Amino acid sequence: MAFQLSSFRQRYVYSSPAITVPLILRSGEQRVEVLATVDTGADFCLFDREYAEALSIEAEAGTPTPFQTANSSFTAYAHTVSLEVLGIEFDSVVYFFEDAAIRKNIVGRLGWLDRIRLAVVHHDSTLYLSAYDEA
Repeated sequence: MAFQLSSFRQRYVYSSPAITVPLILRSGEQRVEVLATVDTGADFCLFDREYAEALSIEAEAGTPTPFQTANSSFTAYAHTVSLEVLGIEFDSVVYFFEDAAIRKNIVGRLGWLDRIRLAVVHHDSTLYLSAYDEA
């Protein structure tokens, strides 16, 4: 299926070199704004532990999950939150780092990329985004 860039609901210009997007995470009545890096090589969405605390989520109450990367290993805790990106909102399982010293926010394939249609024109530092099921 071919897409025209005009068929996407949102157009967002990011600051190079990293592809970042503004998000809103919600849990109950709590909400927090986050700037996250788009990482199509990451399986999951991982967030700084401080955002769990801002959402009144006890990180360790989630499912502990070990992660292994090329140069490190760590544990993060799974929680279901509402994730909103550029006006598109959906529920997602995300992970909060156990270690408060890890200061990263990443949106990956499961819980984010599998919920949207995304086009990136990196030369123009622009991404185009729609909900997956939008016509």
